[in-house]
Amino acid sequence: MQKKLIALAVAAAAAAPAFAQSNVTVYGRIDMGYTYSGSHSGDAESRNGIDSGQLQPSFIGFKGTEDLGNGLKVGFDFQTRLNIDTNEELDFAGSNSRRDAFLFLSGGFGTVAAGRLTTPQNAFLGSLDPFLDSAITGFSTNYTQGAALLAGTNITRLDNTVAYISPSFSGLKVTAAYTASALNNEQADDDLDANIWAISPVYSNGPLTVGANYHRVKLDAADATEKVWDLGAAYDFGMVKLSAAYGQDKLEVGSDDAKVKQWFVAATVPVSAAGNVLLAYGQQEIDDVDNSNNDRFSIGYHHSLSKRTTVYAQYGDYDIEENSLAGEGYESKFGLGVRHTF
Repeated sequence: MQKKLIALAVAAAAAAPAFAQSNVTVYGRIDMGYTYSGSHSGDAESRNGIDSGQLQPSFIGFKGTEDLGNGLKVGFDFQTRLNIDTNEELDFAGSNSRRDAFLFLSGGFGTVAAGRLTTPQNAFLGSLDPFLDSAITGFSTNYTQGAALLAGTNITRLDNTVAYISPSFSGLKVTAAYTASALNNEQADDDLDANIWAISPVYSNGPLTVGANYHRVKLDAADATEKVWDLGAAYDFGMVKLSAAYGQDKLEVGSDDAKVKQWFVAATVPVSAAGNVLLAYGQQEIDDVDNSNNDRFSIGYHHSLSKRTTVYAQYGDYDIEENSLAGEGYESKFGLGVRHTF
């Protein structure tokens, strides 16, 4: 009887339609902590509170892949940002906090992805910035990043984007991306929206990372073009990891132009098997404009309780001159919290 059952099971399995193996993963991050902000800018007041996403934004994501055979895979990644302290979902239309959501096809040729994607610039600078995404002390996320033509915001992700990521050529990878309707206004005339071309070659080999980024934002209706480029490098000496980046953002409107210069240097120092001290200093200024500096200093300590749980303390100091992009003021921020990934 048992042999008959086994034979029937084998026959049923053989008769079933064949499907490629696929998988779906639920993942994310929860970051909660205490924050204090002491502001001396105009009418702004100091505040303290229990906030979500101070080291890195809290989010939940769903990702999956399917093996198509012959070395091809198709997959997706959908993320939505969360405000854990108020149990709110932050990804809504028009919000710059919206995270990645894309479909991709990969193979020996590399990867092609389409949807809402992290910009090549933010991906590159984020690999150098130890305070990446920090609400208190981040540097790369405060770069202008082609912001003047994109509704005046620091854009780290873009809708309506297609990107190509090359395979690794002895450590060198190249990312190229095109964004149509960067202002997300597909209903309007093409001249009223902004289109973006971007390219970023990055070389990584052992302790060394060296790379660059260039992107161009074009808004025909205003006869305006914004060109952004960055250079950066990092080297891990073991006792300390050093990184630095320098970039420029040039806006051309008709015959007029303006240029913003920005840079940061950073260090990550292991002080124990589980703890790192992080330091960074950076500056942003408008070229040929007096009193336009925006200086930032950051220090932090991250301690890993496990592979997925980290406690942290961070302090950031901002000295902003009257003619800077951010406006005049002085601000200090402090954060203490826990980050858990799943």
